[in-house]
Amino acid sequence: MGDGVVLADSAHPASDRRHPAARPRVAEAVVRALLVACGLFVVGTTAAMLLFLARTGLRGAVEVGTQLLTGDTWKPEAGVYGGLPLIAGTFASASGAVVLGAVPAVLAAVWLTEFSPASIRRGYRRVMEIASAIPSVVYGWLALVYLVPVMETLAHAIRGADAPVTGEGLAASAVLLAIMVAPTVLLLSLDALSRVPADLRDASSALGASTWQTAFRVSVPFAWRGLLVAVFFGFARAAGETMAVQMVIGGARRLPRDLLFSPTTTISAQIVMDMQEARPGTTQNDVLFSMALILLVVSVAVVLVTRMLGRRGAR
Repeated sequence: MGDGVVLADSAHPASDRRHPAARPRVAEAVVRALLVACGLFVVGTTAAMLLFLARTGLRGAVEVGTQLLTGDTWKPEAGVYGGLPLIAGTFASASGAVVLGAVPAVLAAVWLTEFSPASIRRGYRRVMEIASAIPSVVYGWLALVYLVPVMETLAHAIRGADAPVTGEGLAASAVLLAIMVAPTVLLLSLDALSRVPADLRDASSALGASTWQTAFRVSVPFAWRGLLVAVFFGFARAAGETMAVQMVIGGARRLPRDLLFSPTTTISAQIVMDMQEARPGTTQNDVLFSMALILLVVSVAVVLVTRMLGRRGAR
């Protein structure tokens, strides 16, 4: 009996050792299944959205024909869907934002990383983080109140006091978008430049290179792919901006009479303006999805170009 008691007692520690080991495995399996389910959900919803957008957008393109890309008049109430003003306004305002905002932001990041004291760099970064978090509608409202009157004064100073120009248009839109994308581009550029090894800078200085030479012959060439990604990201964000642009671009559904100081529109702004009147199943609804599909294609093209240039640089 004594032996039996000993055997019985010795069985409990073995079972206790098995149970704690089984619990982590069960918990790990549950967490893994949850992660897989979340991944499948994200992929599935994204694929469903893209398929719906492609199907409806292509249907609208077939219904309208080539005027979607070449027509210069957008009048849904008359059944005219010339998308050229929308496409031209989108590319012009986004390109202006890159020139006025993204490129200076990259140069500012180079200055902060290579020339400024660490205390200024930290404070500047905090300010840019706050600026990038400000809602776009706030930017748009401030631009409508303060920027548009200034642009109107500038327009009359350049074109003449009696010229038929206003403060709304591509110029105001480009300046606003430049202000909006600059903080994000600067933060991405700082991250790219921060990955430059300190040994490279030290080696350049040891060879007698100046700070300027080290910055533009060592740091920038090393981080150029990240800087390019930041610029392209700024372009993509500017091209897709909606509410802020709608407030300052004027909303005219035509090509601008004056390149800089006449009202026009963009794809995203026009979608917002027309979506309330577009009923599902109508041509107007399908064409709005066609314009959204064009905007998606532009964004995908930006990503593909960035990756292609990055791969060439890696070789």
